[in-house]
Amino acid sequence: MKKPNSPGKPLKQTAYEALEHLIICGGIAGGTMLSETELAEQLGLGRTPVREALQRLAQEGLVVILPRRGLMVAEMNLAKQLQTLEVRRPLERLLASCATRRATPTQRAAMLEHARATEDAAARDDGDGFFHMTRRNHTLLEQASCNELIQSVMTLVHARSRRFWYAHYERWGDLVAAGAAHAALLRSISVGDEEQALVNADRLIDYLEEFARSTVTLDPPPAKSR
Repeated sequence: MKKPNSPGKPLKQTAYEALEHLIICGGIAGGTMLSETELAEQLGLGRTPVREALQRLAQEGLVVILPRRGLMVAEMNLAKQLQTLEVRRPLERLLASCATRRATPTQRAAMLEHARATEDAAARDDGDGFFHMTRRNHTLLEQASCNELIQSVMTLVHARSRRFWYAHYERWGDLVAAGAAHAALLRSISVGDEEQALVNADRLIDYLEEFARSTVTLDPPPAKSR
C-alpha cells in the first residue's frame, strides 16, 4: 500500500497517518512484530520517517517497544478499553468546557456542519465515513479548546478508543446512537451551552462504555451485512 505524500505534509506525518490507519483498522493485527524496512517499502517511504512514526505510535500506546526484540503492535482488549474510557471521561468534560468557552464563530459553525455530516454518515451505515468524521470532530474540538496539552493528551486517548470501536462496531455498534451522541455534544458546544455540553460529554462516554461491555456478552448479535 503506497501512500503518496500530500504537498507540504512532512513525510513523518504521512508515515504516521498511514501506519495509524493500518493499526486502528486492523490492517496490522495486535501482536504483529514490525520491521522498519518492510514498512518503508510497503508505504513507499524512507526508513527515517517510518522510524519517527513508529516512535510516535509507541508514545500513544499503539506500538510496544520490546527490548532486544524490536517493535510490536499493542494487543487490544476490553480491560484496556475500559481503562482508556475511565481516563477519557474527565478529559472529555474538560475538553467540552474549554471548547464551549473558547471556540471561535468559525469553529462553532463548523461544529454544526460536522454534527450534520456525522449523523448523515451514521444514517447511511457508512462505517468508514463515520470513522473519519469522528476523527475530524475530535480535532475540531481539541483546536477549539485552545489548550495544547489537552490536544496532546486527547490525541492519545482518542486513538485507542477509535481502534477498539473500529474492531467491534460492525457486530456490536449502533452507528445511529453513536452519531446522535457525537452530534449532541457538538451542537451544545457550538451554541455555548456549557452545562449541556458536560451532560452530553458524559452521555457519549456512557454509550462507549455500554458498547465496550456489550462485546463480551454471551449471545452477540449477528454480524451486520455490509
